[in-house]
Amino acid sequence: MKTASKERTLQWISNQYNKGNISFSHKLQRPIGQWSPKMKSLLIHSLLSGFPVNPIYCVEENNTIYTLDGSQRTSTCISYIKNEFALSKDTPNIVMKTKENGESVTKGYEIAGKKFKKLDSDVQNTLLACSLEFCTLSDYTDNEVKEMFRRQNNGKPLNSKLLRIVNESDQFSDMVYSLTTHPFMNKLVTKTQRKNGTDRDLIIQTLMLMETNQEHEFVSFRGKDIDAFVSDYADTISQDKIDMLKTTLDKFDELLDEVKIPVTSIPMILYSGYRIVKDKKSFPKLVEVVEEFLTKYDTNEEYKVFVQSGTSGQENVRGRFDWWRNKIRSI
Repeated sequence: MKTASKERTLQWISNQYNKGNISFSHKLQRPIGQWSPKMKSLLIHSLLSGFPVNPIYCVEENNTIYTLDGSQRTSTCISYIKNEFALSKDTPNIVMKTKENGESVTKGYEIAGKKFKKLDSDVQNTLLACSLEFCTLSDYTDNEVKEMFRRQNNGKPLNSKLLRIVNESDQFSDMVYSLTTHPFMNKLVTKTQRKNGTDRDLIIQTLMLMETNQEHEFVSFRGKDIDAFVSDYADTISQDKIDMLKTTLDKFDELLDEVKIPVTSIPMILYSGYRIVKDKKSFPKLVEVVEEFLTKYDTNEEYKVFVQSGTSGQENVRGRFDWWRNKIRSI
């Protein structure tokens, strides 16, 4: 594996993104839009003030740059230049050297609460000339890219959900990515849950339920059991099942506008949708069951036994799983 680093101005980055030459859709990266307004503002202030910013690690495939580490930083810069957000009201002023009457003077500028178009022209030009270091990998294998990702995040607060991807096959990672980025997932999980990798685990847990049968039982959602499923069994999942799960997400997205499902029940409900599609039963009737379940959730003492404590353990997962299987049998 080889690496080559080059400073890229924000003007260049923005232009390349507008041309479609920069993408944030690499499977190793979290979806963009995870940062708070304060985090975004701090990055812009850092660039204008000369504070160092970590490099952007990327690969180039088919003339497109895919960010591996640094999607949030890069997308924040692009978004700000496009006037998509204003800086936080508590963003400190910046001090810059500028030319006045042919002489170099030091001048303060207020940037708090401003979008890019509202900045002084001197500040706009300075920001566009600021640069991020792009470290591009070449002559790499997929395993080397994953290992680089693991090492880059070794000392960072990424949890096991996010680091689990380094042990996945490329085929499985692609499959999970395609499902987590489905529009219906935006109705199921929050930005925080996307940030910490909960969306990935929910899809994997759903797949575990789909693969549970008389020969194999995957009804423990403890971390070690999810890891074991991913490493030992995930690649045997058929494309037909994945297609049916995608159809399930399509149908839920069509029939449910707003939905607040307890995270412990999301895999069970997605599994139920998969079974309804597989068995060619009425999906609208399942939606009625889901809506009734959510309406009566707080008083459902039979079900609440399985969501009190140790919700990822085998006994409680099995309890929720069986409850939903009984429901879909009646449809």
